Amino acid sequence: MKTKYNALEFIIHRGSHQIGGNCVELATPDARILIDCGLPLDYDEQDPEIQVKIHEDAKGWLEHCDAIFLSHYHGDHYGLLSDAPKGTKVYTSKETAELMRISGVFGENLTEHLDVQVMDDIIQVKDFKVTAYPVDHSAYGACAFHFEVCGKSILYSGDIRLHGKKGILYKNLPQNVDYLFLEGTNIGRGARQKTEEDMKDEFVERFENNNDCVHLVWCSTQNIDRIVALYRACKDTHRALCVDPFAAYVLELANSTHNTIPTAKNHSNLLIYYPWFLTDKMKKKDENLIYGPYVKKKKLDTNLLKTHPSKYVLLFRPSLLYYAKTYLNDVKVCLTNSIWKEYWNQDKDDINRMKAWLDEEPELRRKLPDIHTSGHADVASLQEIVRHVNPKCIIPIHSEHSDSFGSIFPDNTVMEVSDEIQYSLSSKKKSS
Repeated sequence: MKTKYNALEFIIHRGSHQIGGNCVELATPDARILIDCGLPLDYDEQDPEIQVKIHEDAKGWLEHCDAIFLSHYHGDHYGLLSDAPKGTKVYTSKETAELMRISGVFGENLTEHLDVQVMDDIIQVKDFKVTAYPVDHSAYGACAFHFEVCGKSILYSGDIRLHGKKGILYKNLPQNVDYLFLEGTNIGRGARQKTEEDMKDEFVERFENNNDCVHLVWCSTQNIDRIVALYRACKDTHRALCVDPFAAYVLELANSTHNTIPTAKNHSNLLIYYPWFLTDKMKKKDENLIYGPYVKKKKLDTNLLKTHPSKYVLLFRPSLLYYAKTYLNDVKVCLTNSIWKEYWNQDKDDINRMKAWLDEEPELRRKLPDIHTSGHADVASLQEIVRHVNPKCIIPIHSEHSDSFGSIFPDNTVMEVSDEIQYSLSSKKKSS
């Protein structure tokens, strides 16, 4: 049943006390929008009946909404868009829109039934005037949203950090807003986050100390800062960074707006390897993709992985294990995870197969300690963001420690919230 609204109100459908799976509803009597509609991070671990309920709930939230605003292309923010009615308008950044399009070529297309609109200017959706602001995160094209409605100013931070290469972008966010929906992923996790420059130095040390093997690095293809850090480490240690076609495409896309981003076209020590299932999908969708933005001569010679293992680093993920089994089975290999550590601990088939493969020949294959820094702001950075934005009221989201916001931001009003409760934006409550 469609919720009735008597004023400017909101519901956090998911995310007030958990990380990921965000979905926030903002509404007036005449307009209703959603901000993100993500799949819970623990979705795959749930029983089938719970998974069915997750999708049924999402269909209810998505029905009759006037628009969805997508902050970035991570599954815990977009993963339930497949449940939106055909033709639903989705507003997002140019980069995110392109990732949505190209992901349908390389994998399952969850959003082809939607009307995806690029936010290259201020837009109006009935009562809502909306502006997108680029922010630094581990997803290419991430943005925050500013909503002006019913005389109120509302900022949704999305996922954000200050320790990445573009951390300074937070200074462009609007100030003196009435309400700030603020992510708090790293609240309760303690230490200040390392920088991407730190990541580069750690990769250099790793490659120098393990110089007789091919290095596999599990890293998100959307984490442009991390790939650049990895590329620079490869360059400093005289190795070639080898990426799959999807990663190569994302780098080309990033280079189109930031020409310092390395690409296979323009950088001699960046090569492409072609897992068969990706190239098969590419051929079926668009033959030109294989040799469009990619130079054929930049294809990795797999024979060299065996004869010169110390010359190569592969950007990798567990779903590409069959490639390693084909070309690296008798080669000394070192794996480094450069992703959130909990992904390695998930009970998924491809991760379990990767662990089993490493254990088969421990003297040839080993997992080294992780090299990673978060895509989310640490506590000191969140406090800096709040000082800049200067909101009248903070609304916690994307955090397992929402009850700690009051002590972290003692000079600000913090609203106490829970999932699936309808709140008015004309009242504020101080947290305990």
